[in-house]
Amino acid sequence: MKYFITPELKNISGGNKYDKNVLDYLYNIGFKIINIYPSNISNSPLKFLNILNKIPKNSLVLIDGLIAPKFYTIIDALIKKYKIILLIHHPVSYENSKFGEISLKLKERAIFSKAHSLITVSKTMKKVIQAMLNTKKMIDVIEPAVDYMYFNKYINKNENHNIAHLDERWTMSIIGKYSTDDRYYQSLNDIISKLNLTSRITFHGEIENDDDLINLLIQSRVYICLSHYEGYGMANIEAGTLGLPLIVSDIPVFRENLKGFHRIYVKPSNYIETARAIDELSSKTRIEYNYSPNRWKDVGCKFKRVLNEK
Repeated sequence: MKYFITPELKNISGGNKYDKNVLDYLYNIGFKIINIYPSNISNSPLKFLNILNKIPKNSLVLIDGLIAPKFYTIIDALIKKYKIILLIHHPVSYENSKFGEISLKLKERAIFSKAHSLITVSKTMKKVIQAMLNTKKMIDVIEPAVDYMYFNKYINKNENHNIAHLDERWTMSIIGKYSTDDRYYQSLNDIISKLNLTSRITFHGEIENDDDLINLLIQSRVYICLSHYEGYGMANIEAGTLGLPLIVSDIPVFRENLKGFHRIYVKPSNYIETARAIDELSSKTRIEYNYSPNRWKDVGCKFKRVLNEK
């Protein structure tokens, strides 16, 4: 029997979607794997050890990299008892620091180096992880997929006009989890209020219903993602598959995985570049792309092969 330790997969995120779709595929084909998830991600290492001790010795244990730092003090015991594979969507230590948050980076370096093998989601992340390791390690790359519902949808073909001629008609939808107490949200909201743009800019928060999300996207003209750091950026691929032109940060992983889509790269902090890109792309309607995104069955099949080889 094989085991997959993940965060609780009810929460919406690219990593959770990836984990859930892989598990669904493996379950559907009768692959013997058990999903274990702590009810509280802040559980102590001792509680994790108590959970893991119920797993038979010499089992293959796949661990999502998001919770891997929790195993820092018990990793030596784990690698003696189990075959440990880490699935790393991206090193967490780089989320809020260009060069990596030192204490967390050291923990991840130790855990990544001691695991028997690693899986990640892009060639860019493979390079990042390789640079963190103390020893040479096998790293498999299994890219995410696009849900079937994103295929064969059509962007509305309204009259052509660019944003300079939209006047009072343009709107912006901001999608993603936020808190009204968050300092960044408050600073954005202050700017929006000062510029009298409240009626045109909407914070939608998390959109749990896929149909609602797709309907919002297909009514849009341009998709913008100005992340400073991503492991893959599944939402970009989904929007591009719908035919939306993309304005994205000029970061390595987006250079890697957006080939074939109509896109413009910008420096994420350069608002002038972004405005020019919006002006250029807002006159476009549905964009044909030369790209064949993965299906989740392809991802699951690769996972099955990798796990069976270990």
